[in-house]
Amino acid sequence: MTRRRWIAAGTAAAAASALPAAPPGTRTQGAAPAPPLPTPFSPDVFRERQSRLRAAARAQGVDALFVTPSTNLAYSANLSIFRSERLTTLLLMTDGPAVLVTPLFEADNHRRDAVVDDVVTWREDEDPFATAAKSLGRIKTLGIEGSTAWDTGSRIVAASGAAPRDAGPIFDGQRTVKTDAEQEMIRDAARRTIAAIEATHKRLERGLTENAVSDMLEQEFRKLGVKGGGLVQFGPSAALPHGGPGDRKLAAGDVVLIDAGCKVRGYNSDVTRSVAFGAPSDELRKVYATVDRAQRAGIDALRAGAAGQDVDRAARRVIEEAGYGQYFTHRLGHGLGMDGHEAPYLVGGNEAPLAAGNVVTIEPGIYVPGRLGVRIEDDYAVRSGAPAGALSARPGELTVLNG
Repeated sequence: MTRRRWIAAGTAAAAASALPAAPPGTRTQGAAPAPPLPTPFSPDVFRERQSRLRAAARAQGVDALFVTPSTNLAYSANLSIFRSERLTTLLLMTDGPAVLVTPLFEADNHRRDAVVDDVVTWREDEDPFATAAKSLGRIKTLGIEGSTAWDTGSRIVAASGAAPRDAGPIFDGQRTVKTDAEQEMIRDAARRTIAAIEATHKRLERGLTENAVSDMLEQEFRKLGVKGGGLVQFGPSAALPHGGPGDRKLAAGDVVLIDAGCKVRGYNSDVTRSVAFGAPSDELRKVYATVDRAQRAGIDALRAGAAGQDVDRAARRVIEEAGYGQYFTHRLGHGLGMDGHEAPYLVGGNEAPLAAGNVVTIEPGIYVPGRLGVRIEDDYAVRSGAPAGALSARPGELTVLNG
């Protein structure tokens, strides 16, 4: 692994784990072998993606796409590296080749993985933007990937003389519709996530802190052959939608909220489970049942052609009618794929219709300050008709652990 890749991997996993994942098929502390990871996508998958991106760019009057290290570079060319002060960029010509421009000393590393037609290099004493502009040729319009740094975008525009266009919608239009194979990657990640959460539940004991249980969760992911982690919140701290983990200790009667995920072959899962540690209060039972009904209502409303805001409303209405409307403080869900949060979004004001192949989370929640919070989150694929395609298995009624 190169230093550049090591830093990229460390950055991506910083919130999940500082320790390396156990290689698939190996044993960890006497555990059973981790399930094998799915087969990686072949180079032909990336060539097909490039073909679709070219067609979409051409339809927008764009002559070439400029893609620096980002999720979109990984999506289009199978190159997942971090961004640095040295220019590496994919130049995807609308009517020409896919060219990777990169420092000479990194070229052999990138040739090993990147799916491109050519690699053009520049030396440390050369202007990389002049090199990129030469490869672009006399184009009129350049589509710049949406997350590109302002300075980088400005320099390639100055060097090439091309008129800049925002290429974000071009990539979003392709990435938001997942193929069956992409959905299977998310499904696999969700299975591992649920297994890690359930294994963590079995290890809960009174007095453990949220931080300690968060460490346990990361351990369970490693046993499953992936890096993963997430939020762990007990009792009143679960009323903070994105809070914790902290030093709060687990006590009998607490709700235990774990919001977790992992990445499999570049694709994310996002699952939340709320359980009771010991006998639950009547309030917790009522809140959980309400959130469960709201999630089912959102799932029932999820189909191609429905607006994102309408799916949100279907679930929100259940919570409002139960008298908890003020305690559901976030959107119902978000798109899920190579990024943990991406388009489309299930939120009020989003009138855009969903498309078959979109993958989203359905995650209603009720957060009563100072008392408790409950969220249930699962991953679903949008279908042309009902029902939506479940990529994670719903939990059903409130789980009560021995406390």
